[in-house]
Formats: sequence, structure tokens, C-alpha cells
Amino acid sequence: MVGIAGNENAQDCLVKATIKEDGGIKIELKSKLEKLFGKQIRLAAETAALEIGQENVVLEIQEFGCLDFVIKARVKTAIKRAKGGAKHE
Repeated sequence: MVGIAGNENAQDCLVKATIKEDGGIKIELKSKLEKLFGKQIRLAAETAALEIGQENVVLEIQEFGCLDFVIKARVKTAIKRAKGGAKHE
């Protein structure tokens, strides 16, 4: 299943989460700031997934200058939606 959260506005991100059976956490990041902040963005996304117990997921993240707490919130919401646990707004 697939879940999506966020939007393409400045200081936000768009996250698409696809739940997998195995393979760990894979992060596909698109950001103009990847060279500067790519490691921090990936760490925030991975931490968020692990905080809600999701160890096998593909996260496609389009980042538009947002802060870590936004990334974490969007990742968690996208995963919950992929699992069918959160309604799409």
C-alpha cells in the first residue's frame, strides 16, 4: 500500500511511503539542499519511521526547505496512511 503526506509548498515536503515485506528503510530524496542537509534529512526520515515501528518501507521525499520536525510528521503520516490508519485530507 502507498500513503502520501505533505505538499510542494516552501518550507514543507511531500512524502510517499510504500510499505514492503523486507529490505529495510530505503529513502529516495529530491532536494536542492541535499548536498548541505541530505544526511540530516535522511536521518530525520529514518528516525520517524523507526519511532512508529516501521522497519521496511520505501520513502520518496521531495523536500522544499522544511525543518526536521516537518519531515518527521510527514513521514509518520504517510506511513500511517499506507497502513490504512490515517485518513487522507
